[in-house]
Amino acid sequence: VLSRKDLILRLETPRFLTEGDVAVVSGVVHNYLGSDKVAQVEIGVTGAELLDAPQQTLTVARQGEQRIDWRVRATGIGEVKLVATAKTDAESDGIELPLPVVPLGLKQTRAEAEALTGSQVERGYSLTLPDDAGSEARSLRIEASPSIVGALYGALDYLTSYPYGCTEQTMSSFLGNIAVAQALKQARSASLRPDNDLPRKVQRGLERLAVLQGEDGGWGWFEGSPTNPYMTAWVVDGLVLARQAGYSIDASRLERARQRIRGLIDSGKGSDGKPIGADALAYLTYAYTVSGPAPESYLDAIFSRREGTQPAARAQLALALHVAGDKARAAQAAEELSSLARQTDSEAHWEPAVRNNLVDPQSDLDATSFGLRALATITPQSPLLPKVARWLVANRRHGYYWESTRDTTQAILGLTEYVRSSGELTADYSFEVYLNGESVLRRTVTAAEAATGQPLVIERRGAALGAANQIRVVKRGNGTLFFSAALEYYTRREVIPPAANENLALTRDYLRLKVVEANGRPQWSLEPLTGEVRSGDLIVVRLTLRGARSSYLLIEDPIPAGCEQIGQVDGINLDYREGRWSDWYNQREFRDQRTVIFSDYFDGEAVYQYALRVQVPGDFRIGPARAQLMYQPGVESNSGSFGLKILDRQR
Repeated sequence: VLSRKDLILRLETPRFLTEGDVAVVSGVVHNYLGSDKVAQVEIGVTGAELLDAPQQTLTVARQGEQRIDWRVRATGIGEVKLVATAKTDAESDGIELPLPVVPLGLKQTRAEAEALTGSQVERGYSLTLPDDAGSEARSLRIEASPSIVGALYGALDYLTSYPYGCTEQTMSSFLGNIAVAQALKQARSASLRPDNDLPRKVQRGLERLAVLQGEDGGWGWFEGSPTNPYMTAWVVDGLVLARQAGYSIDASRLERARQRIRGLIDSGKGSDGKPIGADALAYLTYAYTVSGPAPESYLDAIFSRREGTQPAARAQLALALHVAGDKARAAQAAEELSSLARQTDSEAHWEPAVRNNLVDPQSDLDATSFGLRALATITPQSPLLPKVARWLVANRRHGYYWESTRDTTQAILGLTEYVRSSGELTADYSFEVYLNGESVLRRTVTAAEAATGQPLVIERRGAALGAANQIRVVKRGNGTLFFSAALEYYTRREVIPPAANENLALTRDYLRLKVVEANGRPQWSLEPLTGEVRSGDLIVVRLTLRGARSSYLLIEDPIPAGCEQIGQVDGINLDYREGRWSDWYNQREFRDQRTVIFSDYFDGEAVYQYALRVQVPGDFRIGPARAQLMYQPGVESNSGSFGLKILDRQR
């Protein structure tokens, strides 16, 4: 049964617009009535500028269709609403479509975070926007929390909104929520927000991890990637924590992972046949021990080699010994770990001796988070603990979360373990927060207030946020106030220049793609992108990277709004399997607004290519492509911006 209207109006638009774009929006009127019809077609645009007359009169033949074009300029960001109608003397139709408009520039963050402990404290912070910051895509988030648990709520928002889903990110996205939920059980008046829906997140995460698990029982960075010792230990550690929190874990999958870990420990070699370092072996041994019975020889081997390991491995050894019931050696390992801490009168942390390990990039945050977990579990009365906790909370370099999904979840696990062991929910003070001289927060905090676990948050966005932002915090009384402020904005320039790091440089080029017949088979060829570009053409984006050897690379490349990515043309698969098309990568994702490429190893030079089909006419702006090392903060690079004029198909 076919049911339809006799007069139909549809709109043809891009999936999105970039700020400053001029796109052609087409309306197509279909006439299924018994005679030719004169139609009044009109469009209304909210949130953008309509450059042509909104109303047109046209004649649509019986059983025919007619197209009308309007040019629309995206003058700001947010959402454009298109409302179009077609009316005849017999029938009418209408349609309403939303169209997102994204910023052109690069997203930037400036942040401050501190744990205020003194009885009489006053601090000032200046978060000033640069001259090239966009006036709309800007936000300031000020957070004051009377407890460590409250300071973690913003981090949960970051984890659950992170757009990608490799093994590490999948594990991190729900494990942090589990840890905070468990810590909040001791604060009866506190809970996660009702819209958090933690059981659904955990279930989706477990299903995704099942897909990512390799046939050998281990996990790599993405599906099909070779088993990575760190990723496998991280997942097993997380699954055990989830099981302890009461969630149902597939025992057979966990046992397969344990068998893979045992094989890695016994052989001492990874999937590539190369020796596994002492730090990775310590983490594997820890994961194997906490997930089930482990041979004493595994712990003996790590204990005998502990002098040459990083602080995180020392902490993992101490935790593994504690779980195995070897209290004496666990206490010894914890004491030795404490002696390695770098501390001041108020804060303490650990620093790895080697940071740019290509297999497992080390960081201060990772080492300190594991160190906090170990001491809070084994020596809960250690005077080092509050210092370490304050350092972790104060080093949220993005204001309300840490450097990466991995660092954020590791910090949450360490801090929630500290809260459980210390009962850090005491407070007796008052505080005020001023923004540009205006009082925006004022509260008296008691132990009962601290026990709620809820942070106090003030947000300013868009036009409500000025260019200069002076923040002053005044605290009076005993206890710790955990304060953070994060200013996020997008650069806004007509032309955005490229920027490179000494370890990473990215360039982007556009080429024309042609498919030709050679020996009876289709083959692709590339030419410079010269002359006119019209709807139906094929173009190629070439991303060239140069720099130091590194691991865990992420590239995000905005696409022109008038184009769509394609993975195949005329039977040719345009991916790394096609000779000379692209260097190898773990994962490539085509999103509505960008192409994303992941690679767990970068050898110092790589060329990645993907294809676009030109579709919608208009003048389009393309934001810079950005490359970054996900677990080495600050190592990033961006290309320049670009513009592409697309003409209508020649008829």
